Amino acid sequence: MSAFITEGEQQMAGSGQGNTPPFNDPTNPGWYTDPYAKKPEQPAQPAPPSNPVIPPGPGYGPQGVPGYQQPFYGYGQQAKKGLSIAALVCGIVSVVTIGLFFIPQVLAIVFGHLALRREPAGKPLALTGLIMGYVVAGIWAVMLFFISLGAVFGS
Repeated sequence: MSAFITEGEQQMAGSGQGNTPPFNDPTNPGWYTDPYAKKPEQPAQPAPPSNPVIPPGPGYGPQGVPGYQQPFYGYGQQAKKGLSIAALVCGIVSVVTIGLFFIPQVLAIVFGHLALRREPAGKPLALTGLIMGYVVAGIWAVMLFFISLGAVFGS
């Protein structure tokens, strides 16, 4: 069995010359460190610059690739979606209140149509508000029709 164990492994195991590793002997000074012990002094080294600026070589762009410079694409102007969001919010309010306030579904329809013409980026929002406004207005139209029929033929 000792044929397969190297000399370093024998020293780690504590066999061989009778040495015990420092991690098994708490009295060994290598086993612990004193936080208040004075550290050996090292020669002072100059501090490196905090933000070194290395200019690119001749014919190199800012990325260091010869003759190529990455074009800058800014964020550009955000697409306007105000009317679309207003149509969506009015449509949600009209569905949640089940059209009790007649104004939100009318505003959802008006803002939805205006947004479809003026804001192509907000088309999904405008369509959603427009559909909700028309559905709630349609439900109210059907209910008013049946109420009027009941009033006319009920007596």
